[in-house]
Amino acid sequence: ALAALVLVALFSCCIQRVTATRLLIPSSSSSSSYEDAGVDEVINNGLESSSVGTDFDYFVFTMTWPGTFCEDKKCVKDPPFFTIHGLWPNYSDGTWPAFCNSSYPFNEKEIEDLVPRMNQVWPEVLSTHNVDWLWTHEWEKHGTCAAPVLTGEHSYFSKALELYDVLNPTPVLKEQDIVPSNTKLYDLSDVVDAISRLFGATFNLSCQEGGEDLFQIEFCLDKSFQARDCGSKQDRNCKSKVRIPE
Repeated sequence: ALAALVLVALFSCCIQRVTATRLLIPSSSSSSSYEDAGVDEVINNGLESSSVGTDFDYFVFTMTWPGTFCEDKKCVKDPPFFTIHGLWPNYSDGTWPAFCNSSYPFNEKEIEDLVPRMNQVWPEVLSTHNVDWLWTHEWEKHGTCAAPVLTGEHSYFSKALELYDVLNPTPVLKEQDIVPSNTKLYDLSDVVDAISRLFGATFNLSCQEGGEDLFQIEFCLDKSFQARDCGSKQDRNCKSKVRIPE
């Protein structure tokens, strides 16, 4: 359910933060989707732990635009829509837990029913990686830290797919004629306004190629998967006009 709030655009040097209508996301898990060179440095402040349960504060749900990610990398596929990067437990102080349960490695058999959908919206695009490299990495680094909110591999991945179905910004951008193009530039404020129709708290945009190409969107969610404001992040500059490269 969407309840109307005032839209506020907060531009802080290199981060675009936005307040908009508050989105309520179902908190129940259902079976209802990048992280490597050039990306992992964004989240290299993790705190390793061997505990099975982690008392974290909130989640960050992150989606990547493959056209930007693949600009200088060898990709086997380049989907024309935002894809899932990951669902990350975080602490309010700006740190996050990582690799919380080494005794629970990734096992694709636990999510066999989810794999067809994950291949679509949570794909491994790099030609140098196995098809399940990203899933393995996201589960072992972040998913194992999601307990006790999300207990088990299936619960973690199915919740991420559920969030994608609600938060994927590709359709609302298209409704505003903001579509992939290697030549056209869009006002960042128009991109922000379009994405604001989805979410009800500040979110973060990051760009590459000198701040011109839209790269990633981060939505922050409490442990009931309701919208919450994102705190300050690292510098990820977006110019006033951006591309969404094909």
